[in-house]
Amino acid sequence: MSSQETIHKGFNRLFACAAAGIFAATTAVVWSPQTAQAEDAPAAGRIAQRETFDLELETGRTEVVRHADAAFVKVHFDGVVLGPDDELVVASPDRREVHRYGADDVASGELWALSIEGEAAEVVLRDAADGTEAAARIADYSRGLNASEMDAQPEPATESLCGRDDSQNAICYKEIDPQAYDASKSVARLIINGEYYCTAWLVQGGNRLLTNNHCFSTGAEAKVTEVQFRYECRECNGTETRRPVKVSGDRVLATDYTYDFTLFTVADYDRVDHLPHLQIDTSQASRGDKLFIAGHPGGRPLRIAAASSSEPAATAGQCQVHDPAFNGRGRATDVSYLCDTEGGSSGSPVISRKTGKVVGLHHLGGCPNSGVRMDLVYPRIAQYLP
Repeated sequence: MSSQETIHKGFNRLFACAAAGIFAATTAVVWSPQTAQAEDAPAAGRIAQRETFDLELETGRTEVVRHADAAFVKVHFDGVVLGPDDELVVASPDRREVHRYGADDVASGELWALSIEGEAAEVVLRDAADGTEAAARIADYSRGLNASEMDAQPEPATESLCGRDDSQNAICYKEIDPQAYDASKSVARLIINGEYYCTAWLVQGGNRLLTNNHCFSTGAEAKVTEVQFRYECRECNGTETRRPVKVSGDRVLATDYTYDFTLFTVADYDRVDHLPHLQIDTSQASRGDKLFIAGHPGGRPLRIAAASSSEPAATAGQCQVHDPAFNGRGRATDVSYLCDTEGGSSGSPVISRKTGKVVGLHHLGGCPNSGVRMDLVYPRIAQYLP
């Protein structure tokens, strides 16, 4: 697969910098569904809506899947048969994003393609006359929700803003807090099963990422999870975002309900192996330790929560550990804090200012909010870390 990072203009007022672009139709068949009715409104925590589609692809013919005002289009195929030299290509009309798939990318005839930013995706099936007749059907697609649809969603109750929202776009920290900004480069937005969002991050030692068990927990779910790095604003108060670097989830190595973690790998790891990988703090955090959290609250571009208006003035408002043995899904499993979080922050790294290492895996809200203690998670995943 390949894609080129570019800048695109935003239109979605929900995001500090928007994620959608507008593309003109360029080829063949175009299909658009009717506008969804109110009773079809998406559930909380959803970043996209799956739409029905049924089209057998003809080799060599370019089709366009379009949905007006979509933030992105993510195409789902079934009945995929590819020979060793055949190819299924999904691209943006302007060719700034091109994702190519071969036989090795297809499991049991099914494929979730990586998303295309904007309201249209071009699809073409290419048969190389290699002895296998290429075939594929567009079964359905997911379209990224627009501003009004995202605004209409109820806020998940499990992750909370404590007072006003004091988090900021990650790029705001590039000059004033390089420690936090550099760490944030390890963080990814997840799009799970074409619909739901969470956060994950690269772990020390190679192709290893952590998110929450409540985000996903099986290998089948990992394979239909899109992992987006560097989805962030270009300027602190600007209206442009980077086009993210996108890879697919691959395998689940370990997962646990009580400690609410999932350790997994991604396909095409060589596309992201240059990014920072965070170290795990194997010691328990202490009360008063200063913290920051990097993640994708509300599925928005990357944000950092390093201060809170709910913290005492004596601490200069810095986020800090309130209880290093807080009850989460188990007794004393968590570390608590007042850093601002929202739905989508699940899986974010909670990073110690003192060590620069991850002391918590954010998963619960309620002010205080809390993350699973990494000193308890580490012994359960150490054998899987290279």
